[in-house]
Amino acid sequence: MATPLLMSRTKNTYHIIFWSVSLSFWLISMFVASEFKNVLTFKMISLSIAFNFCFAAAVYTNLRVLIPAFFKKKSFFLFFTSLFITVGLSALLIQFLLIYPLHNFVIEEGAFESFIFSDWFGFFFFSFVYVGITSIFSLTREWFILQRISNQLKDIEKEKLEAELKVLKTQIKPHFLFNSLNNIYALALDKSDETADVVLQLSDLMRYILYDCNEKLVDINKELDFSRNYINLHKIRLGEDTPVNFIINGHFDGHKIAPLLFEPFIENAFKHGVYGKDSDSFINIIFNFDENDQMELIIENSYDPNWNSSKKGSGGIGIQNVIRRLELIYPQKHKIDIDKGEAVFKITLKIELS
Repeated sequence: MATPLLMSRTKNTYHIIFWSVSLSFWLISMFVASEFKNVLTFKMISLSIAFNFCFAAAVYTNLRVLIPAFFKKKSFFLFFTSLFITVGLSALLIQFLLIYPLHNFVIEEGAFESFIFSDWFGFFFFSFVYVGITSIFSLTREWFILQRISNQLKDIEKEKLEAELKVLKTQIKPHFLFNSLNNIYALALDKSDETADVVLQLSDLMRYILYDCNEKLVDINKELDFSRNYINLHKIRLGEDTPVNFIINGHFDGHKIAPLLFEPFIENAFKHGVYGKDSDSFINIIFNFDENDQMELIIENSYDPNWNSSKKGSGGIGIQNVIRRLELIYPQKHKIDIDKGEAVFKITLKIELS
């Protein structure tokens, strides 16, 4: 990245080159006007310097004062009014110098003995050309600088988002393991014969999390298989006491999705939707896919506010985590609705798939 000192030196170099070219232009023009007789005489150099000095006064007044004060603030009437006054004064200054004290330096005899409007208008035109060209150069340069800064900010923001996504994903992995170990612990306390099977299923799920979830997007078939296995892991603990429905409607082959988006919602349903063997607990997990690459996830579970409010640790980072990931990965391409009723908790998630 260029340092401010280097940029300043580069900018000064451009200015020196511009005015050197301008000085050469006027020297060559007067050389041609003298019918190729006078070359680099003191008079010609003095006139060329005087012209460029007046043009520079108009140019830098415009660049340093008028553009920052009026043009960039969109006060266009004041800008153009001030610009015409500045250019007019620059042309008038040139004509004044040619009448006095540089009249003897004029090559053509009888010229610039008094104020003549046509002469003034000619210098006005040249001053305006100088101001116009330098304004275009300056605004174009600023535009490129702003574009470079904008691209740098986009890269920084992208790196920031990627870092945040990595942090969120690393939060999910221990969160998932913690909840799964709780299930195994409950089975172990009951001395269930299915404890070994649950440990085996957990190892398969952890293999998916550790290896397949490192990509930004995964095949949605794998993510649905993970959800199905994760539900089965919970169902082993529940037995037949709580009905759990897992339904997939529509065609979804060929689509990809960010990994581990569904697990926090499913975990939330099992965590808060089952609250007693003699209760009317239920969990419905429904995936709907349509032909327009739209996916809808509906999770409904029974909900008892009294039981959930008294349950310790009912918060957790899972739902907040996945909502933040959705905002980062699918901006303006997802919609989530959470409806907490008196007896039913419902989450509806819609995503535009890639």
